[in-house]
Amino acid sequence: LNLRGYAGYYAPDEVNGKTLEGYKGRSGAAVNLELGFENYIPWHPRMFTKWLHANLYGFGDAGVMQLSNFPTTNVYNITPTNLWSTVHIDAGVGCAFTIKNWGVFEKAKPLTIRVDFPVFLNRPPYSNNSYATFRYVVGINRAF
Repeated sequence: LNLRGYAGYYAPDEVNGKTLEGYKGRSGAAVNLELGFENYIPWHPRMFTKWLHANLYGFGDAGVMQLSNFPTTNVYNITPTNLWSTVHIDAGVGCAFTIKNWGVFEKAKPLTIRVDFPVFLNRPPYSNNSYATFRYVVGINRAF
């Protein structure tokens, strides 16, 4: 779902007094928005212009996921339910570094390395109950 702030975290929800997990859900829906700052904060150092491009952006993600029963004894026995999680939202800033030119490997396609910092979460994960803190996600191209 690309909820960057929740990557690798358990996302528990309490429904009818029972704690269910959104981790490893089978279904979900999300909206992901990015706003580039390239026109407002241009960064073009001459030393890197020919082979590297950097793009700063702000982002926001919101989504829901199918909840599952997550047993504490054997984590492989996850049983999905017909219930959906509450809306999970994250927001932050990121930077995408695109390597445009590989020198002697002139036919290599550009590679984008992304570093995202989702600093705000509306529902903090179980292991870290802070709404705003330092978190990061590193990815390649548009997929994580």
